[in-house]
Amino acid sequence: MQDIKYIKSNEIDFIMWDRCISRSHNGNVFGYSWYLDSVCNTWDALVFGNYNAVMPLPVKKNFVFSKVLYPDFLNKTNIYQAKEFNIEIINDFLQKIPSNFRSVEIKTGNPNLINSEFKVQEQRAFKLDLISSYQTIKDSYSDYFLEQLSLSEKNKISYNTGILPNGLALLSTVTKVLNKKQADKIRLLSAVSLRRKLGEVYGAFNSKNRLSAAVLFISSHYKTYIIYAVQTKEAKKKKAIFGLIDYYIKTHSEKALTLDFSGLTFVTDDFFKGLGAKEYPQYLMKKKKVFPLSNVFNK
Repeated sequence: MQDIKYIKSNEIDFIMWDRCISRSHNGNVFGYSWYLDSVCNTWDALVFGNYNAVMPLPVKKNFVFSKVLYPDFLNKTNIYQAKEFNIEIINDFLQKIPSNFRSVEIKTGNPNLINSEFKVQEQRAFKLDLISSYQTIKDSYSDYFLEQLSLSEKNKISYNTGILPNGLALLSTVTKVLNKKQADKIRLLSAVSLRRKLGEVYGAFNSKNRLSAAVLFISSHYKTYIIYAVQTKEAKKKKAIFGLIDYYIKTHSEKALTLDFSGLTFVTDDFFKGLGAKEYPQYLMKKKKVFPLSNVFNK
């Protein structure tokens, strides 16, 4: 436990950090320094040894308290270990989170992180393996999904990739899904991920060739994550998202990828189940600390 250190963001060795994430068997895109820099105002870290294991801590500060609080588009996290997984180290990491944080929030798909000191809310998420042929995957579509897909075809919705970050951000502000600050953040994240050749933005277009829906996909560690999705009222009515996700599956089938839908929030469970996606749990862990105000203002 003495080898786990709390490190401020300006002291982190980002080369060593990203090397740990890259080599981690339980790694994901949300652990990379460039991703955290894109979505967090500030993030600190817990580091074990010579970056043998790490845990990011997104920090939100105000004039009195600091919190570990997850920002928009940071869907989950983990304790990332570059070497053989050691479950015993998890509790040591949680114990090393500094006690001066007003509250601590952890989003994860790792059930081993569940700790009795945290209130835990279980949430549902879905994922779909893309290793099979497109026809094999489509054969598992439900009648409901096929009906919606047929409607999108009748409505002459077309699909394409190569949507620019500005297009994604503009659609988000026009539909009032994101405010300006959030739109700037998704613009930056999509631009950085595209530059690193890890991200793709797919769009759905109406019969007049106007962008009506868009999805940001980012891939890492043989997983593709839907980070963010947006649609207009017209796209919702014409079932564009059904065709867009089907188009993505068609273009990425027979690849060693698992599609994680955690950033697609405006559809029902029937959508995921209609694709044949498998349900898995995610966990929102929260711990709040109560400090006497005299202790705060007498610092």
